[in-house]
Amino acid sequence: MTLRSKLLILSMILALIPLGIAGKSMIQITRDELKSSANDNLITVASQVSQDIEDFYRYTWLAPLRLIKKAVESEDLGVNEKLSLLTEGMKSVNDLIALQISVQGVKSPLLVSQDEFSNKLKKASVDPVQVLKLSSDRIAMLQKGDEIFIGDLTYLMQVDAWLVTVILTLDKRTFGRPATLSARINLDRLKRRIESHPFNKTGSITLIDPEGHKIFDRDRADLSKNKLVEAAKKILASNARTIGVKPYIRPSGEKMLGAYAFPNILDIGVIVEKNEADAYMAVTDMEWNLTVWIIIGLLVAVVGAILVSVSLTRPLRKLMRAARAISEGNLSIQIETRGRKDEIGELSLTFNKMVDDLRRYIDELTETTKAKERAESELELAKKIQQSFLPKKFPELGSIEVWGKCDPAREVGGDYFDFFQIDDGNCGMVIGDVSGKGVPAALFMAVSRTLFRILSSRELSPDLVLTEFNDRLVALDQGANMFITLFYGVFNKTTGQLLYSSAGHNMPYLKLSQDPGTKFQMLPQMKTMVAGMMDGIPMQLAETKMQSGDAIVLYTDGITEAENENDEMFGEERLEELLNKYSNLSASDMCKRLVEEVHAFHAGRPQLDDMTMFIMKVK
Repeated sequence: MTLRSKLLILSMILALIPLGIAGKSMIQITRDELKSSANDNLITVASQVSQDIEDFYRYTWLAPLRLIKKAVESEDLGVNEKLSLLTEGMKSVNDLIALQISVQGVKSPLLVSQDEFSNKLKKASVDPVQVLKLSSDRIAMLQKGDEIFIGDLTYLMQVDAWLVTVILTLDKRTFGRPATLSARINLDRLKRRIESHPFNKTGSITLIDPEGHKIFDRDRADLSKNKLVEAAKKILASNARTIGVKPYIRPSGEKMLGAYAFPNILDIGVIVEKNEADAYMAVTDMEWNLTVWIIIGLLVAVVGAILVSVSLTRPLRKLMRAARAISEGNLSIQIETRGRKDEIGELSLTFNKMVDDLRRYIDELTETTKAKERAESELELAKKIQQSFLPKKFPELGSIEVWGKCDPAREVGGDYFDFFQIDDGNCGMVIGDVSGKGVPAALFMAVSRTLFRILSSRELSPDLVLTEFNDRLVALDQGANMFITLFYGVFNKTTGQLLYSSAGHNMPYLKLSQDPGTKFQMLPQMKTMVAGMMDGIPMQLAETKMQSGDAIVLYTDGITEAENENDEMFGEERLEELLNKYSNLSASDMCKRLVEEVHAFHAGRPQLDDMTMFIMKVK
């Protein structure tokens, strides 16, 4: 036996042993990984569908319903405006088919329904009011005293529609007695969302009720005999809401993998199933492919052992030298292929292309970096311009001390404050908060500030200034759909009289020192409207008197709505407590301390809104 034959046989043995061991090990590892991956995939899909249902509730249904509830409870809106809001709310939420306001002791509730769905019911010879209306007893039974209720899953067979009910408790002050806002929601869009889920191409997603009946099925099929559904029913009954995975065998003998999850807001289960053979199909293919490739690999190894040293070593050395040159910064190097059509030739071509792409990428990155630096420079300039709108130095007026600070959430923001001398006896103080953040809010703020400066210089009464400011701002808006809240006060240094008016802004805190134990208290709320939304609305005027030792604190909602890592808001109570704690400090120290407290509170979370505060103290 020749040395070449011995080397070939040795190469075959050395190739077969590791290939066999590695192949068997890989198949087992792959099987285990596929099982784990399949289970993870099922759990992920079940959790994702469950989360989608919760997201529909929180953001698509509950969020607009809370806005409608707030509008209904508002004392600023009349009956016609509230009815209009109910109608508009119906149009803005596609899933919402009926809104109902029920007041205790009033027999006939106010019911507003979606025209399209009502017509659909009428065509099916069904009275919309009879189907969509909720009696007082029904509401009491469902709500059970909770502030918010969701449930009462209902199937309307005549129009093939699944409905769910949401009930919110209204403030007793709204109608002088207990009242509720009820909504009937069509689950059609949620149904389509689940049916179009990509997982349905290889498996199935099913929703079940606590009795094990299939939801979104006209026949309400009973799936209780399914082992997976049986396990899910027990968890639903225990109200545990755990996520689980379970292999099982159907009565037909088909092996299945399944998982279940449960939305926190509805008494339903999400069942996700997949055939075990489909989940492990890759293992069967892998076994066959491994056998084929072992044979091919052996043949290639024999031939390759003879040719590798000649056909690979030389060009690989060239590639190695070229790679070393590139690492040293030489991007002009190219590999000669000499017409080779094999892998080495393709590798050489790919290497050359990589060098060209790398050179082009570096050029593009250089241009992109320059463009980014220009954009950042322009944004920094915009920040400096906006900061120039805010007072940098505060006048020393003898009888009063003032200080303010504005921390935008981004490079530029929509908050601003100002303090200015109107005449020898009167000073003006204003704080504003534009809707939104960033560049659009900053531009709107600049326009608003300029307009306010012009108007406040011509008129002394705050209510007249804000009334004309609102009308002018509405005329300038031209469909931008932006608005601003403002608080404007005029303080007379001689008499101590403070005239003030508000356009939807947070009411300031005031401390009067007539009594030694007096603490900071929020000024009484005013019936008002944000500026820039609707013209022709007269703003209210109020007044108070301040003397030596008194102080007033103006702020934006970025202060009170700052959130910490536990999703807790800073809140007005905490602000009031800190105001009293630092009340003996100067206006500047007091302002700095309060802003530091807010930053410390939301440490670990990004700043979501601009934070602005202004303080005036009477010496």
